[in-house]
Amino acid sequence: MTTPLINIDKLYFKREDQNTTGSVKDRSIPTQLQNLQQQGIKKAVISSTGNAAISASYYAPRFDIQLTIFVSPKINPRKKNLLKNYSAVISSHTPISDAFKYSKETNSFYLRQSTDPVAQDAYSILGSEIISQLPQCTSIYFPVGSGTTLVGVAKTINPDIKIFAVQPASHPSIAKKFDKSFLPEDYTSTDALSVKFLPLKNQIIDTINLHHGSALAIQDQDTQDAFQWLKDHQINSSPEGALALAGYYKAKRQKLDTGDFPIIIITGANRE
Repeated sequence: MTTPLINIDKLYFKREDQNTTGSVKDRSIPTQLQNLQQQGIKKAVISSTGNAAISASYYAPRFDIQLTIFVSPKINPRKKNLLKNYSAVISSHTPISDAFKYSKETNSFYLRQSTDPVAQDAYSILGSEIISQLPQCTSIYFPVGSGTTLVGVAKTINPDIKIFAVQPASHPSIAKKFDKSFLPEDYTSTDALSVKFLPLKNQIIDTINLHHGSALAIQDQDTQDAFQWLKDHQINSSPEGALALAGYYKAKRQKLDTGDFPIIIITGANRE
């Protein structure tokens, strides 16, 4: 489906929270599962902080894929509740490594965006959609976990459009290479962006440089302030969307060139 692009106070918000299961994961998960079906693969496993699991649990039966989900005990309770009717959910303190082991033991496909080129291709369609909605787009702000969305979108947009990767100050794996003006933190409201291992790290950095953008580390208070702004403007976003907005504000404070037509990617709905 095509998601809306809305304009508020000369800021453009790409509403990926309006996808069927409430997040940008609906761009890649169905395409990945369809690819498995076409290959005759019947079993898959996924580790997730929530949105990918919610999307996969919705689409897997539609492609006749037997799916097992690994989640952390610390998963957002509201996201966990959306998975309560899905029987194959396993709680693990090491969900990524356990999912990988499970994939080997059961001959299940490890459904992971950052290691599946099909996911990037799916997100490239989002890039084309953005340009069709706002051809004069000058910059795009992405909340970054694995960075797959950013890399995929970049495949179909002009290099003149600046790309900004935004991460919480608690997990600035990319941002710390570009942004020195932040204080490390132990906590983040953005529970979906706690990725530690980034297979696409070098590709993300190369993409940012190609698009003459940057990466920004955001203090959690700034994310919470942006979250309130979104609520005040009737955008029921996840904290990740607020993080992207806070990234835009920080770019402006640092006098980075954002252009007149910046787009904030709202990657998911608020799961309250």
